[in-house]
Amino acid sequence: MSNTGSTNSLSIALLHYPMYDREYKIVTTSVTNLDIHDIARLSRTYNLSDFWVVTPVKAQQEMVKRIIQYWASEEGRIYNPHRHEALSLVRVMDDIESVVKCLQEREGKIPKLVATDARPYPNMVNYDFVRDLVSAKEPVVLVLGTGHGIAYEMIRKMDCFLAPIRPNGDFNHLSVRSAASILVDRIIGDSL
Repeated sequence: MSNTGSTNSLSIALLHYPMYDREYKIVTTSVTNLDIHDIARLSRTYNLSDFWVVTPVKAQQEMVKRIIQYWASEEGRIYNPHRHEALSLVRVMDDIESVVKCLQEREGKIPKLVATDARPYPNMVNYDFVRDLVSAKEPVVLVLGTGHGIAYEMIRKMDCFLAPIRPNGDFNHLSVRSAASILVDRIIGDSL
């Protein structure tokens, strides 16, 4: 599947392993139907190149593939052609290395892995930095975690980090779908 109408070199990878649980043990989180649909719709709305669902669990990979197959079927396309179009951007991968390899083969360049987390990290960059990479047609993967954040072993593989989203209050627990929308809009949304 390819998104020939894509105008952006930005894609999203939603990681499900290795993640921290609330006790900071490394776990594999569950893929959710809402994340698949909503982040796929976000990806299509902003003309992202791909939406990577990254999980090593074969049963979860099969679930994602069944969802995509339904919306690619004649019945799904007729019922909601927009959903079909959005879900055509979803790619299922075992790990982030597979995402990098796929993009490198397709684009001829190693993509930049830009993670985000509610916690600050040393090599943080601002949105302008990532926007400039995307404007220069550099492949960029916005890496989002699930659960209670990306485990340190994966954090070390990232090229840089976007500063955390800072709300106006002391509560900072956005869903990954909401965070993805804010981040993508800040990176490539319309400028006024």
